[in-house]
Amino acid sequence: MNPPNSDSPIQNLLKLTSDLRSPEGCPWDKEQTHTSVIPHLLEETYEVVDTIERGDDAHLREELGDLLFQITFHSQLAMERGAFSFDDVANDVFQKLVYRHPHVYGNKEGIGSGEEVLTQWDLLKQKEKENKGIDSSDRSILAGIPKALPAIQRSEKIQSKVTKHGFDWPTVSGVFQKFQEEIGELDVELQKQGSLQSKKLNYDPNIEDELGDLFFLLVNLSRKLSIDPETCLRRANEKFESRFRTLEGLVEQTGKNLKDYSLEDLDRFWDQAKLQLRNI
Repeated sequence: MNPPNSDSPIQNLLKLTSDLRSPEGCPWDKEQTHTSVIPHLLEETYEVVDTIERGDDAHLREELGDLLFQITFHSQLAMERGAFSFDDVANDVFQKLVYRHPHVYGNKEGIGSGEEVLTQWDLLKQKEKENKGIDSSDRSILAGIPKALPAIQRSEKIQSKVTKHGFDWPTVSGVFQKFQEEIGELDVELQKQGSLQSKKLNYDPNIEDELGDLFFLLVNLSRKLSIDPETCLRRANEKFESRFRTLEGLVEQTGKNLKDYSLEDLDRFWDQAKLQLRNI
């Protein structure tokens, strides 16, 4: 079988995807279903995010291609079932985006900010659902938020939705005060478990409940501070990883291992690592 070779890169990719699924194609690709390739779709999505955050254009181009292949693959699976094609996917999103941008393709008056665009977007989205008869039994403003979203992202979407309907603290200080209150409630439950000097406490559903409230409030506080919570946590992860890798390098220079040092010693290496990275 020869590789596709037309004047259209997207047609080449669509033909390649079809070839992989054909009787003469790839055994692995022929075995896959929409469900089985979900992990690959998620992985490719996060790899795109990673290259964007690193400002790596060379790899961003590559990762966007990998993500595009995931779209063509799911479209191929759907076409084999007689559900829809890639052209249907492309045309649907084209029509939807034209409809949801009347300030660009229609009446350009009355929209002066990004916040107004988002408000209009939600109204048009709800109108679409009503016209299609979607979610007619669920009238909640929270309807349509995917349950499969990562918890932090879903929490942010829930809170953004209810905020638009006035269910929110009016100031940042209100959220911060509630956060301190929830820390106190968590402390009460922790004290019931035993000494906080323990290396690790046993699982307790009440502690989980209070800790969940803190996570939820942190997402709200992030939103109030105009900070994306997912990005914030990813950057904190990256910062910790960078410092710890530097710490490992400092320990390695001594000819010893991490376990050869006490926690106090490692704390001193940690401070050295922070200082070293700050001076770079």
